[in-house]
Amino acid sequence: MEAMAAERSKLRTPVRAAAMWLICGDWLGGRAIADQLVVPQAVERNQPIEVVYRFEQPATGSGFLDVDWNDVDGRLVERRRIPFELADAPQVGFSLDARRAVTMKNLLTVDLSLDGVDQLGNKFRRENRETESFIASPSDIPWWDFQIIMWQVQDRAGYAALKRLGVTAGMLPIDHGAHSFVTEWIEPLLDADLRFYLENIATDFYSSYHRWSGDRPVNWRFIETKKRYWENPLDPKALMREPSLSDRVWLEEVSDRLIRNVRGLQPYRPLFYNLGDEPGIADLAAFWDFDFSEASLTGMRDWLHARYGSLEALNQEWGSDFSRWEDVMPMTTREALQRSDENFAAWADFKEWMDVAFARAIEKGTLAVHAADPEAKAAIEGAQIPGWGGYDYSRLATSVDAMEIYDFADNVEIARSFNPKILTSGGYGPYESHRLWRETLHGFRGLILWDEKHEFVDENGHVGEWGRKAAPFFAELRGGLGAVLINSRRHIDPIAVLYSPASMRVQWLLDRKITGDDWSQRDASAEYKDTAIRTATRDFARLVEHRGLQHQFLSGADIVRGDLRSGDYRILMLPHTIALSAAEAKEIRDFVERGGIALAAGEPGRFDEHGRRQTKPLLSEVFRGAAARSSTSFAFGKGKAIYFPLSDHPDRQDTQPAVEILDAAGVRPRFPLLRADGSIADDAETKIFHNGAVTIVALQRDFPGTPETDSLALPNGQEEVVLVLPRPLFVYDLREGRLLGSIDRLPVKLGPVEPLILAISERPLAPPSVSGPRGARLGANAEISVSSSSAAALNVIHLDVIDPEGETVTHYSGNLMLSGRGTTTLLPFAVNDKPGVWTIRATDLLGGATATTELVVGP
Repeated sequence: MEAMAAERSKLRTPVRAAAMWLICGDWLGGRAIADQLVVPQAVERNQPIEVVYRFEQPATGSGFLDVDWNDVDGRLVERRRIPFELADAPQVGFSLDARRAVTMKNLLTVDLSLDGVDQLGNKFRRENRETESFIASPSDIPWWDFQIIMWQVQDRAGYAALKRLGVTAGMLPIDHGAHSFVTEWIEPLLDADLRFYLENIATDFYSSYHRWSGDRPVNWRFIETKKRYWENPLDPKALMREPSLSDRVWLEEVSDRLIRNVRGLQPYRPLFYNLGDEPGIADLAAFWDFDFSEASLTGMRDWLHARYGSLEALNQEWGSDFSRWEDVMPMTTREALQRSDENFAAWADFKEWMDVAFARAIEKGTLAVHAADPEAKAAIEGAQIPGWGGYDYSRLATSVDAMEIYDFADNVEIARSFNPKILTSGGYGPYESHRLWRETLHGFRGLILWDEKHEFVDENGHVGEWGRKAAPFFAELRGGLGAVLINSRRHIDPIAVLYSPASMRVQWLLDRKITGDDWSQRDASAEYKDTAIRTATRDFARLVEHRGLQHQFLSGADIVRGDLRSGDYRILMLPHTIALSAAEAKEIRDFVERGGIALAAGEPGRFDEHGRRQTKPLLSEVFRGAAARSSTSFAFGKGKAIYFPLSDHPDRQDTQPAVEILDAAGVRPRFPLLRADGSIADDAETKIFHNGAVTIVALQRDFPGTPETDSLALPNGQEEVVLVLPRPLFVYDLREGRLLGSIDRLPVKLGPVEPLILAISERPLAPPSVSGPRGARLGANAEISVSSSSAAALNVIHLDVIDPEGETVTHYSGNLMLSGRGTTTLLPFAVNDKPGVWTIRATDLLGGATATTELVVGP
């Protein structure tokens, strides 16, 4: 090794001299030699890297190439000397093992030494250096593990500090003028070996009324639209979205833009492509009477034609007399509020169409991303509260691959029920710590950090207060706990909650008629205030979640499709569900008749799904009478329909009737959490996951404060409760990595912020095993085998690779997922790694057991 280093040092001086001679030769009119190092721009890590050193002119002679491969982690990945004998050869080729790459950005340096003969037989000596960088495309599927993303752009020092904290990715801004990524802006991220996502590719389309506009307010276009309406409520321009979500020219332009960017960034495999930040029909979740543009109305008419089948059917429902589809016009909100017969169908259908148009536009962008790269993920950021703005999650959640979602009004659970891969954003503090743990337990796969004040990492690349506080949280989730939760199946109890955007629409209009407030004066914040439906949904969810149970939201389409006939549900909750279709009502009626329990807050089905008042409620056979202030039960067939009045103050809610209803339906918590007096601990949530024969149980108290509560103001005491198991089972503390015993009652102490996460198994969880060769050498690969006989279906093993000085080498360490008995991983030791005894430690995340092996690495 030392001899090689000495030999290379001798080569440095003549190489520099040769380079200067070439420059001088060019000045003097001679022709500089222009060799070329040809390296693929990007390589896959499971294929060899084919490299060519190409001469400007064919060469004859003998010599060698000295090859250095370096990466951004400071590894000298490979050092080789390649001898050659040439006879009028245009190039010399060689291969590199791409499996040895551990970072995306790599640099290849090739020094040429040639003793050649020219065409006249004259001997000469040539020395030259060529360098090229290349990208080793990430080979892993990123979303099987937890991702931590910084939104604010940093310099190289900032990104390096964030990487040390456990941050895995950054945000790549787009050039809004060119609607394209800028390659130079990727470099600081690559230098820290951070993944990234591309931000705001089509915000001008999806977030047209809420986007950064220099010195103007982000919603200035919405403000101007409202002013135009106030000046003349009959001005059609005030009700036309620009651009229309149904404008085919815009949709194609956005698709082309997405395809171009995805293809250009494909080698880097971004975490996702963000279609738009805080998108919406208007300003966020604000209500507005969009979109009366011709493109929108044409799309609406086609959609109505498919839905109603005939103009006669539409006229009958709307109470209209259109003679041609081309003449169909919906009601404005001003007209709907003046309607005395409570037939709002011509208004509500139009509002539903706008949700359809928004979801279709999002889906169009998603399909464009997939067309360019089938493995790529399309996303939206800043997803809003269920309601206006296009936020019908039963449609939206299936239109995009990922959402960064603001946690309001049960939208996390609603979206999860309809199958998105969810991301979250947040700051840090006691409340944020509690919230991030809670959202992780609710199914989030990552978080996006917002740090406009540089409190994670300051302008000089030093870790700040938030960074120090967040580091343990990051380490836990990135250490394998996040991967365990992501790859475990969430348990669902036989409880369904009907999610009804149709009811939300009608209730909103009824509320405006009652209050008499001017709808056009409302902004996005007004739509975040509680409504009867929102309150009932939250209170039903709280009743379930605080009894150790977990529910599932169903859409009207799910019910019509027959989900209540699947046998998966015994209870259906109707949170102020005032609008139902006849098909939904029939399925609910049949569900109760077969023995199910329908639990309603408010009389259900007073309107049909279009918003037309019914002469009698659609479930009047089942709920035989109006809702009362006390719990009222009606027998129907083998089941029951029950009015369940909810308190305006959840902490004063009498939960005993709910307990009796759940018990009567045979719906009981698998793992009750009890206080010392035997009562249910109703200030904590229980989340249950399945992973093969292992059950994961997470317990977290409600946050005992407000978002502004300082850590010093939090209660100091822990709440002592008992987790009851059905029989003696082996219980492990995932966060502590230890066995708690084989028990059927587990006394636990719950703090005010962080959860307790347990793994429960019928049998002891077996430790992992790890093995490898007895020895290896620097600059070579060592294959490590990891196996487990755990009862888990998808077992997560954290691998720590420790150098001879006892330091964990992060670029060799990480999480492995075992879907069978075992797997192998490659340790591509660098030439400049430390020789000596290396330790490889495998930790089973579920049971906490470890196994180690040692590897003697020589020069």
